[in-house]
Amino acid sequence: IERMLRNYAYLNPGLKILFNGETYSSENGLKDLLEEELESDILYPIIHLKNDDIEVAITHSDKSQTETYFSFVNGQNTTQGGTHLNAFREAYVKTVREFFNKSFDASDIRKSIIAAISINVEEPVFESQTKTKLGSNDMGPNGPTVRTFIIDFLKSKLDNFLHKNPEIAEAIQRKILISERERKELSGIQKL
Repeated sequence: IERMLRNYAYLNPGLKILFNGETYSSENGLKDLLEEELESDILYPIIHLKNDDIEVAITHSDKSQTETYFSFVNGQNTTQGGTHLNAFREAYVKTVREFFNKSFDASDIRKSIIAAISINVEEPVFESQTKTKLGSNDMGPNGPTVRTFIIDFLKSKLDNFLHKNPEIAEAIQRKILISERERKELSGIQKL
């Protein structure tokens, strides 16, 4: 229950929830979620972007080798992801490639990423009774597809953010190049 209440606070910045003498609240939404979930140091400050129907927070860990995601649809924690998380992963890679004008390997771009995404969808369709995986392809009856919506959002907002924050862009590029070098060294060892 505490995890759920914490998530509701992150998804509704400014909301205060009192439960069993504890207060759950968040000023910065998904940015606060990532800060609380971080187990190691990060390579650059959390990138926090939002619009009417979408909010994302992104950073990279300096220790973890895996991808870590927290995804939500209409306030529901989609622990198994779904169309919105797949679109986010694709959009992040596409935006980074276009920003640096290099065809980096997707696994190098996403290695050690820690990100949270929340979207609001009209009439969402989930793939199971527990609503842990989004199956909807469209944002609404007359809206764009989830994929198009997320790609357009990241292409615009993340690209602008990276242009305005060159030190963060450099940190991301350094991390990608290190991941690429490690991957190539590992494949060389495997060949031997």
